[in-house]
Amino acid sequence: MICLLLLLAVVAAMPLVQLASLGYLLHAAANLARQRGWSSAFPGLRLAGRLGAFAGLAALFWLPVWLVCDLSYAMQLLEPGSPAAAQWRLAALASTGLWLMYVTWAAMRGGRVRHFIWPAPFRWMSQIWRLSTWRRAGDGLYELLVALQFPRLWWLGARAAVGALAWTLLPVTLMIIGQRAHDFPAAAVVGLLGAVAMIVVMLYLPFLQIQMAVRNRLVAMFDVSSVRRLCRHAPWAHALSLLLLCLLCIPLYILRIEATPAELLWAPSLVFVWFMFPAKLLLGAAMGYAAGRQRKMLPVRHWLLRWPARGVALASVLLYVGSLYVAQVIAGQGALVMVFQHAFLIPAPLGG
Repeated sequence: MICLLLLLAVVAAMPLVQLASLGYLLHAAANLARQRGWSSAFPGLRLAGRLGAFAGLAALFWLPVWLVCDLSYAMQLLEPGSPAAAQWRLAALASTGLWLMYVTWAAMRGGRVRHFIWPAPFRWMSQIWRLSTWRRAGDGLYELLVALQFPRLWWLGARAAVGALAWTLLPVTLMIIGQRAHDFPAAAVVGLLGAVAMIVVMLYLPFLQIQMAVRNRLVAMFDVSSVRRLCRHAPWAHALSLLLLCLLCIPLYILRIEATPAELLWAPSLVFVWFMFPAKLLLGAAMGYAAGRQRKMLPVRHWLLRWPARGVALASVLLYVGSLYVAQVIAGQGALVMVFQHAFLIPAPLGG
């Protein structure tokens, strides 16, 4: 599980590529919405574990190389242009090249612990020159990309992001005008209309994204009536999952007070994955529970259950919209915080 979260965080920190991270979260939630059980909520868990183990071993074997490179850098500062500095620089380049060869050869043989411990030098000398060896390596890399389902997850995340922007762009624009257009006489009214519209959107958009992932059609992002019917079958499940989503979004806005340094860009992405993953899963589980009741032709819940649940959902969304106003005041990104909402968009803007 730790390897999976780290892998998602690394992907979430890469520009454009991080759409695959959003797609994975929605894909996992969609599996629960399809009532496939919690065992399907973590697709690719075993593969992520293998990739994490390989990355950890590669990092472990990088430590001596890092030491040589650090000493080379220090020598360049202390005695620039000296023969000793040139020798250390050559040693750093050679050790880096050897490390790349070592890790690549270990990956070509399977990337397991035994492949790192014993490099099989005689096998390397006999096979590294063969075209078939590199052909098998290329086939293995292709199979890895297929197993990761990266194109499919990226496309899912891209459509989810486009759909979310289509829903939120107008309310957010009105909210920004209400906050920033001080010379506009009707700014307060426009801002209020935007806030009300954002409240309505927030009640349904998290579920609409998962519905789109379930149907694998962008048009499902705009089928509000289906989500409303599901909410009537499981009002409290929907309300509580929405409450959790709104609560878990607040700590992420705190990270936006100051722009994250480039060397720590992965840290807010890890927080994004850590907080949004369980929220998305519970949203999917709520939809799956409601879909199960609907499939069994069970009646909708009594209004005595529905209306209190709607009150909880409305209070949750009011808290979320209020946090948007506070975040755009205290965050270094200003009004952009309202545009790039990590409740249903990619976490890239966390980097500042």
